[in-house]
Amino acid sequence: MKSSLEGIKHLVFDMKALEFVSSAGLRVLLLAQKATSKQGATMVIKHLIPEVFKVFDVTGVSRILTIEK
Repeated sequence: MKSSLEGIKHLVFDMKALEFVSSAGLRVLLLAQKATSKQGATMVIKHLIPEVFKVFDVTGVSRILTIEK
């Protein structure tokens, strides 16, 4: 994951078409957050539908990641 994010200053995930997220998907996002933080970059998740946001919230991921509506 680290090498694929090298040089990134701002990473945006637009989730408007996402209808489901698995634990594996949450893990990928958390690893991306960790990698971007280490290199001083920022990461934001945008446009989560309420059902998917609920998964982020219940698992505590919403308190770790930056989420914009």
